[in-house]
Amino acid sequence: MGIKPVKTEKSIYRDLQRHLDTMPVGFPATRSGVEIRILKHLFDPDEAVLAMALTHRPETVQMIDERVPDKNISGERLHAMLNHMASKGGILRKTANGIDQYALTPFVVGMFEFQLTQMTHELYSDAARYFREAFGLAYLSTAVPQMRVIPMEKSLSPGKNTIATYDRIRNIIENTNGKIGVADCICRKGKDLIGEPCKKTSRRNLCFGFRDYFDTYQREGWFREVGKEEALEILRQSEAEGLVLQSTNEQEPQAVCACCGCCCGVLNTLKNIPNPADFVAANFYAAVDAERCVGCGLCEKRCHMEAIRINDKQAEISLKRCIGCGVCVPACKPGAISLIRKKQECIPPKTTEDLYETIRAGKSRWAKFATAAKILRHMKWRQIRALLG
Repeated sequence: MGIKPVKTEKSIYRDLQRHLDTMPVGFPATRSGVEIRILKHLFDPDEAVLAMALTHRPETVQMIDERVPDKNISGERLHAMLNHMASKGGILRKTANGIDQYALTPFVVGMFEFQLTQMTHELYSDAARYFREAFGLAYLSTAVPQMRVIPMEKSLSPGKNTIATYDRIRNIIENTNGKIGVADCICRKGKDLIGEPCKKTSRRNLCFGFRDYFDTYQREGWFREVGKEEALEILRQSEAEGLVLQSTNEQEPQAVCACCGCCCGVLNTLKNIPNPADFVAANFYAAVDAERCVGCGLCEKRCHMEAIRINDKQAEISLKRCIGCGVCVPACKPGAISLIRKKQECIPPKTTEDLYETIRAGKSRWAKFATAAKILRHMKWRQIRALLG
């Protein structure tokens, strides 16, 4: 026996949207209703009712069963439904001490990235629209960012800075205990579906999953397992192509993506505001040695955030736009650009659970207003008028 919804289908999905919006990151409503179309793609009505019995904390079937509206559903059937929902990427499934646990996951990072076998032209178009209309602001408004920028390895100078393990991509790879998987980039897959292929790379299989994400992706057949040497070679290619490395914001990351400003939803959101540096977790910024700079412009072409401009044959870096990725450093033949460590270190939460608890604790009804104000004060009046239409 399945879960029998007693409400109309429309009200079920609206209730699920409201439930998801109470989670740490949130899932805000829009005037267009695009978020409901996304939920209908991810959950059928029975699954939508069941999803409302989950929280952002991983819980066992028995714990979830206590909140399921239909008390006639068997534990075995409940377990099967949860597994099916996880296989479609609607929820997160993890195993602890041999026992399955399930949790709601944010739209990003989470449900969207889990659509590797479910992505369609319509879903990608709806996701991009949702980011523009509502979710982008929700993403930027969290107490700490969900993602952090990992500086390009070649841009770091060990002699100048003490560099934490979580800021070194090769250390992250070395500390995965052998759990390394590589998946297709979901953003580039979506862009391919709408006929806008990536301008930076022809590769697609270049995003990594570790730990719980490794287990999830491996169980569902969403990626292939690789060894450390192949992983480092993939990273080498990503660095050579000037891609921005972003990891989930934990000291032991679950995933690392190789991103670009033309495809990545997160970088696109940051790129379209005047002060992206205020909304990223990063410990570095780029600086120019004016005596070495010859104004060749290679750094300007390489920058995904449009943080570099050539004026009077000199590179100038906008610190409110620089996200400290280091992509510009190896491109500079005279060695005029280097990464400087910020005085105030951004220390990531230890675990995923810590990350979302930190986000939850800092969530408030005023967070989005504060974020909007933080963005608007860096905009010129003509930009504000264009934004408001």
